Amino acid sequence: MKERITFDTKLLELIQNIPQAREKLMKYGYRVLEEEDIEDVVVDKLTIKGFCRLMDLDDEAQGNLWQDIQDLYRQLED
Repeated sequence: MKERITFDTKLLELIQNIPQAREKLMKYGYRVLEEEDIEDVVVDKLTIKGFCRLMDLDDEAQGNLWQDIQDLYRQLED
């Protein structure tokens, strides 16, 4: 993957480039998107930043999510 991940990266792009990210997102509320049956509708529009707002993640949770995503990204680069 050549492009850097930012908070403006769409969830669909993130999951396509780093499939393991979906499992990490589950810890932060992604499962709600599945349960509400809106995953297919929002995943291509929602950014990481938007996801954090939608899930009402506090600063600590956002930092933890970001670190998890960055760790996955680094693993792919190696």
